[in-house]
Amino acid sequence: MLAAGSMASEAAAPAVRPAPRVVAAVALVGLSGAWNGGNVGPVASEIGAEFDVSLAAVGLLSGTIFMGATVVGLLFAAQIGDRTGLLRGLRLACLVLALGNAIFALSPAFAGLAFARILPGLAFALVNVLGGVYARQAGGVRLIGVFGAAIQLGIAGALVVGSLLVDADVDWRVGFAISALLGALAFVTLPRTETPGSALPKRRPGFLRAALSHARVWRLSLLFVAIYGVPLTLSAWMVEYLVRDGDVTTSVAGVLSFLLFALAAAMRLTGAQLQQRGAGHLALAATLGFSALGLLLFAVDPDMPLALLAVIAMGVGFAIPYATMMSEAQDLFPDAPSEPLALMTLAALIPPIFAIPLVGQALDDGNGGAAMLALAAFLVVATLLNLRRSGIPLTPPQPATDAQRP
Repeated sequence: MLAAGSMASEAAAPAVRPAPRVVAAVALVGLSGAWNGGNVGPVASEIGAEFDVSLAAVGLLSGTIFMGATVVGLLFAAQIGDRTGLLRGLRLACLVLALGNAIFALSPAFAGLAFARILPGLAFALVNVLGGVYARQAGGVRLIGVFGAAIQLGIAGALVVGSLLVDADVDWRVGFAISALLGALAFVTLPRTETPGSALPKRRPGFLRAALSHARVWRLSLLFVAIYGVPLTLSAWMVEYLVRDGDVTTSVAGVLSFLLFALAAAMRLTGAQLQQRGAGHLALAATLGFSALGLLLFAVDPDMPLALLAVIAMGVGFAIPYATMMSEAQDLFPDAPSEPLALMTLAALIPPIFAIPLVGQALDDGNGGAAMLALAAFLVVATLLNLRRSGIPLTPPQPATDAQRP
């Protein structure tokens, strides 16, 4: 029997299995967007040397400019989706991804690189919001799991491919040509016509006003920060922390970082399957506590084998609640499901802009363990506050008109 509250999620799932092309398109859209979260880091030294800039300046490309553009894009993602529709909005995102990376690969000036990073940041906002809505409406929670797994694999893949290219003495620009090709491939894979049941519902105003007055919206926003924001913060400093405070080599730390994202990708699929099979909200949300346990292990002893156990715990904890989080966010406002997704993704990406430099300063000051404990404490709070289901409509859904019915 389905747990209480999951009926709304299942009602939105299509009755038929999505076509293989739809599954491939959702996976490629998520992967090509998230790829940009990891494609600068492996070649930071090469870019700095070619343009005679510091690693801090290169860090602006990989983090501040990209994430800042994503935050700005999230402010308008729902409105863009309303105007274009889901598939046209996603095709626009893919084109912008390809264009931005092509400019990055060809630019002869560092200023050109800075401009180029704005484009994938804006596109990634569309990917997160419209891709999440399209995945759920075209394939239910299982396709949400595919989408979430692809995002994790995109970051992991960019880190691995970039590192291999550096070791093979391949020009760093080749990596960004690959990034551009991934965006183009996602574009041509997307279906040309809307999948039955995947049309964006007609927008009804009032979400933001309703959202600000309901505590469950704030609770669910904390879950988004925990599942999106904390891993982003951790990924920026995980290798550095393990090398500085643990007794591991840089290569081992890199492998552990890849393992974290790869395991999270697999576990997002598992979480979607568990939800589809009737697992209740409490069981799925409570697994976030494993990520707090992993960070606690990191803080106590970042050496092997505890570091490996910590990665496994975090890979499970950050991933299992993903599908229920995405479904419940859309359930908050069924008449415009992209709006709560945009708001909560925005809420999740703002904290890392400030947390990343703070954790870096803590590492410089020899307080890396304390920073891990602080992140673990936040995850405990987010877990406890989300043991109750939040995905209850804020306002009564608007009856479908004849034009809106399939």
